[in-house]
Amino acid sequence: MSSELASATLLPPRRRPLGFELAFVVVISLAVLVPGIWSYSLVDPWETHYGEVGRMMLQNHDWVHTEWPQDNEGFRSKPVLSFWLMAGGMRALGLAADGGYSGEMVHDARTMIAIRLPFVACAVAGLTLLWWMLARLVSRRLAWLALLVVGSCPFFCLVARQGIPDMPMVACVIGALSLFTLAVEDGDRPITALGSLRIAGRTLAWDARHVVLGLAGGFVVAQAIYYAGYFAVSPQLAVRRTLVSPAIWLPGAMLLGLAALSRTGWLLVRLPLLLTGGVIAAIVHAPVPGRAPGQPRWSHIVEHVLRTWDRHAADRYAIRAIALACVWPGRAALGYAPNRLGDAWRATGGVADHALAMSPIATMRQLYLLGCYALLGVSVLAKGPPGLAVVGAVGVFHIVLLDRWRAFYDGAFELKRGLLLMIATFLPWHVAMYLKDGLRFIDEYLFTHIMNRAAVGVDNSPGTFEYYTSQIGHGMWLWAALLPAAIGSAVLRARGDTREGRVRFMVVLWAIGAVAFFSLVQTKFHHYILPAVPALGILVAFLLDDLAAGRDRLHPLYGALGIAIVLMICRDFMHEPERWIEMFVFRYDRPWPAGDPWQIDPSDGFLGLGIASAAAIAIATTRLRRIGVACLAAAGLATCVWSLQIYMPLAGTHWGMGDAIATYYRSRTIYGQRLVYFGAGELADDWARIGDRWTFETQIPDTLQVGQPMTIKIQVTKADDERATEHELALIGTVSQVGDHSVELTLAPGERKKLDPLVARGATGPRGRPPVRTVDADRLVAWQLYWRGENFWSGDEIWGYLPEMKTAFVKTDNVEFLKYINDRARAPLGRRYFLVTEAGRVNGARAALPTQRARDSFEVLDTTSNKFSLAAFWL
Repeated sequence: MSSELASATLLPPRRRPLGFELAFVVVISLAVLVPGIWSYSLVDPWETHYGEVGRMMLQNHDWVHTEWPQDNEGFRSKPVLSFWLMAGGMRALGLAADGGYSGEMVHDARTMIAIRLPFVACAVAGLTLLWWMLARLVSRRLAWLALLVVGSCPFFCLVARQGIPDMPMVACVIGALSLFTLAVEDGDRPITALGSLRIAGRTLAWDARHVVLGLAGGFVVAQAIYYAGYFAVSPQLAVRRTLVSPAIWLPGAMLLGLAALSRTGWLLVRLPLLLTGGVIAAIVHAPVPGRAPGQPRWSHIVEHVLRTWDRHAADRYAIRAIALACVWPGRAALGYAPNRLGDAWRATGGVADHALAMSPIATMRQLYLLGCYALLGVSVLAKGPPGLAVVGAVGVFHIVLLDRWRAFYDGAFELKRGLLLMIATFLPWHVAMYLKDGLRFIDEYLFTHIMNRAAVGVDNSPGTFEYYTSQIGHGMWLWAALLPAAIGSAVLRARGDTREGRVRFMVVLWAIGAVAFFSLVQTKFHHYILPAVPALGILVAFLLDDLAAGRDRLHPLYGALGIAIVLMICRDFMHEPERWIEMFVFRYDRPWPAGDPWQIDPSDGFLGLGIASAAAIAIATTRLRRIGVACLAAAGLATCVWSLQIYMPLAGTHWGMGDAIATYYRSRTIYGQRLVYFGAGELADDWARIGDRWTFETQIPDTLQVGQPMTIKIQVTKADDERATEHELALIGTVSQVGDHSVELTLAPGERKKLDPLVARGATGPRGRPPVRTVDADRLVAWQLYWRGENFWSGDEIWGYLPEMKTAFVKTDNVEFLKYINDRARAPLGRRYFLVTEAGRVNGARAALPTQRARDSFEVLDTTSNKFSLAAFWL
């Protein structure tokens, strides 16, 4: 008994499972990042710009083609993932069905939640994978410190709550590099079993392979299914029609790429080349083993016939020829005599075996790498090549500096499967867009917005290699002050003989690769450097972990330097508080709301945080290192919470026009509804079962009352020629019921009968494009304004189908604006007109009005934002 007790005491303590803490990571991240995302307007221009593209997807029922409403200019500057997230978020919260009703975008806070919550989820997913990697490979304390540092960086947490493509891309980079590091350091073990499921009386075991391949393959399969239906019902293409419909060959190619991840599927993908091998095998009389008794025919074909053909396949000979061409010129150095070509040729067989082998998926390393490649494919759908470039640079540095060429040659990095999965993930949408837009998509997306941004520079955003130093400083603040010490510690402690040292080295490669790449890219915006911030944050976390464990100390010189950096950045913030919000906006010359009537001064908050951060660094330089680490953690978390809950509600209100346009919808008068049908069949579809009551949806103005008269104006055009109007009529009624966002009209006696002949004829009549249904109300004019938010918040009512709804006037010469105002068919007299413009221009609009009544009645209604104002006048 005593020996058993003695042996039991020698056993290492069992590590508690990571599952509970992993769930806790998700809960804490959501608890910090989610609250308050609804408390301020979407930030112009990017959130509203991308949000409108997502809303147009719902309006057009088209999740492939990205559109922007103004002058049918299209949208080709970004890939599709952000718009899928936004459109999915809006539908999940019950918004924007068929594009949404008039004024729905300003109805309540669900709009901000729908747009931003998917991006918060991306940030949480990235942080969770980061925590998991560090907890498995180094320690849980380091994992929690990294979660704190990276998640509390103002740069990271503020962008995490923005509906822009950067956070999905950065989350994919974090996840891909975390999985790559796990593959390198923790991959040579069997696939983790996860349990079993009992279905229909059968017990099915499942493991990590089902999770990884299910998620990655499910993303591809979902796209394939949609593309099959999409091109089946939308066959109009901008390119010359192919012999086979894209509804067949595009999903087929995607599914074939997925099938190639298995050994059997890989042979099937290579089948045309294997057939040539079969011919060669027959010529040389290569033996094919016979089918064993009881062996299925399909198994015999795969295991014996195809593998025999594989030994003589055309691609195998091509690879051997290329290898020989590379080796033969240096045959003397390699020990080959001039007449030993046969030996050199036989030596290339191993090269072909390695190049074409597809080993079964049996280790966690393979699964980690497949997850890495899948996330890289998603990152391309998020923001194009930058994420792939950063991770690719880290992978190349890893192989070169650690001399892992042999592992690369032996297929340890799953390059074939990974490339197939990555391409099947991101390429199909690009192909679909090319089929719909033709060469214009290639020209704008690939050349203008990818190649020119990288090599030439666009949008007048020049900068040299030091451009991002101020953004890293302002974006990381306290943690940036510790970067000199963290980088010095990482250089000294990164080593190849311990797992922790190798993880440090991998993070250093990540930081160097990201900073170098975005410094070389010619187009520079503040937020481009964000992929480097997680790596820099992890280096700081390593420093804090060393301090907490007593392995290191913060030298007083580093402490003094850190305090100086904190206080200098604090001074910048006190004088220029717009520095944080400028991390993710387009223009950096828009002023902070410091003048009348706003007078917003957050300098006291910045000063308090700066002093607290400096004090925490000072404590960390003393012997009270653990207390210092706790103080640093508290200061970092306080900075994060203050930036999210105090700073952004103050700033975000002034960088968006949501409040101004909400005032328009509350103040306007509704006169009825305009309906345009393209063929009498559409009218019959709407009215055949309708009596004398008609309901439409809209944001309810403050003055709308039951009993108010309204008119339904109906226009019927030819189904095949929308320019030819066949019928126009008006139905008179009164408001009989007002809902939360619906108005019910009761038609006057005899009005409904006006439609009977059209309904009867339309029962078998033709149908054209979907009908246009708009609210007939006081119009909103976007005057000398092109900040995208006016499109999103108005639901495209300033670029609508009807002539009177085309009320966006960008040019400053006022020619088009005056043409509209003086056109009684588009701008009838006796109505009120609302005008949204930049705050500095609003008073100049009065002088541009053509009539005395308009000038006398002109008034500014909303100055909530210091950037955008709403005015109104009567004609």
